[in-house]
Amino acid sequence: MADTIKKIKQYLYSKSVVTLFIIINIAVFIAAHLLALISGLTGNGFFSSHLIELPSSFYQLLLHPWAIITYMFTHYDLLHILFNMMWMYCFGIVFLDFYSEKKFVKLYIFGGIAGAVMYLLANVMFDYRSSGLIGASAAILALATTTIMRAPNYHINLFLIGQVKIKWIALIFIAFALLTTDTGNMFGHFAHLGGILAGIAYFFIERRNRTQRKFKIIVSNKSSHQSVEEQLDELLIKVKQSGYESLSKSEKKKLNELSKRL
Repeated sequence: MADTIKKIKQYLYSKSVVTLFIIINIAVFIAAHLLALISGLTGNGFFSSHLIELPSSFYQLLLHPWAIITYMFTHYDLLHILFNMMWMYCFGIVFLDFYSEKKFVKLYIFGGIAGAVMYLLANVMFDYRSSGLIGASAAILALATTTIMRAPNYHINLFLIGQVKIKWIALIFIAFALLTTDTGNMFGHFAHLGGILAGIAYFFIERRNRTQRKFKIIVSNKSSHQSVEEQLDELLIKVKQSGYESLSKSEKKKLNELSKRL
């Protein structure tokens, strides 16, 4: 048993965060169906989908606060999870070419929460109580939006099609997300919008952070350069006043090194 657990851990550690998130979504999909089946067969009703799906009101969310996270890993329909995982893999591998795995996790959660908030606000604004929300679409739309804004002309090789720019794939995904939303729960579109807005916000936050990092590097390099000049000036002044031979062995070596650096 211990060896099996060790092998599973080694397998998971060897996979990218995109693959791990796909595994988590699939695991939740299987677990939810098994629990629902066991609950139905035993007749005690210990499990209900309402426990892990996002409710339609803030009051209900207070009773099940974990749902704001669990809903974005939950799917019941086979085609729903199949297409969502396909889109996550497609955009996820491109995202990791520009950002870290840690940022993938942050944006997935950020996009999912943004989608949840938009969904809840829409229900409040229109005084409507929809049936609840599940699925990773908002989180994946956040990833897709940030990715296409970062590299709109990035090419992906598609089977039987060839190279296609990521921006066109994203447009297909957005259209797919809008057209396949359950007609009984049209407020899911507000969750999609929340995911898109989260992706836009994250892109600009990251761009600002990159600019600040570049600025710090430039300032640091400039400061270092000035320090070299100051040290060189001190040695040259000493040479001018007392001659080159007045320098110690270490000062002569330092003078030579500083001269080369400049």
